[in-house]
Amino acid sequence: MKYRPLRPRRGLRGSRAVIRAHRSWRSWMMGAVLLLAIGVGLAVWAYDAGQRGTQGPSVGGAVTPEPAVQDAELRDALKAVTGERDRLRAGADTAEAELRMARAAQERLAEQLKAAEAESAQLKEDLGFFETLLPATGDTSGVHVRSFRVTRDETQPHALHYRLLVMQGGSRAFVPQPEFQGNLEFTITALRAGKPLTVTAPQSGGPSLPQVRFQHYQRIEGDLAVPPDAEIRAVAVRVVQNGQVRAAQSVSP
Repeated sequence: MKYRPLRPRRGLRGSRAVIRAHRSWRSWMMGAVLLLAIGVGLAVWAYDAGQRGTQGPSVGGAVTPEPAVQDAELRDALKAVTGERDRLRAGADTAEAELRMARAAQERLAEQLKAAEAESAQLKEDLGFFETLLPATGDTSGVHVRSFRVTRDETQPHALHYRLLVMQGGSRAFVPQPEFQGNLEFTITALRAGKPLTVTAPQSGGPSLPQVRFQHYQRIEGDLAVPPDAEIRAVAVRVVQNGQVRAAQSVSP
């Protein structure tokens, strides 16, 4: 006898074996129950979603009110905000009105202060004027020139402004006096281009000067024409009556 090893057949080597697990009827029952539960859950979820769609979206798990209730709440909120806006606007209007009143009062005070300063300056000027009416020591009767001043106005380079006070009576200044009538004459001494220059007023064909006519005193002021490039050194004024000089005074600007 010859020994021959056992070898698998070629037909068995080329085929595959499939192993299937055996499932009992209980497994099939559990699967059916699970599918039924999933179907019921889906139906409940669909019904709940439909209810939420009719009642409105939920926030934080709570169902929002119906559209009519929500509109009423929104109207109430809008009414409250509108009332607050009106209250704030009324307060702003009141504050603005008070601010306008304060500004108007400040402007009135500024005008009153300006008027008071002008009045104070006028009173000081009047005080100085009346002080000049007091007779000087040893003063005698006659016509006198007091408070004679001249100033150069930058806005009017061709003019020299003068102010003077003429009075008569001396120590008898407040005693009735006869009316005085006369004329003014001015002599301006200046330098022009380094050369002496003399200007007199009034000049022939030039503007006339105010007439002197008073019983106790008279304040006179006006402008004298001068060359714009002249350097004024002195200005003299004379009160002339019938060709005679009754009073004179000289000042420097």
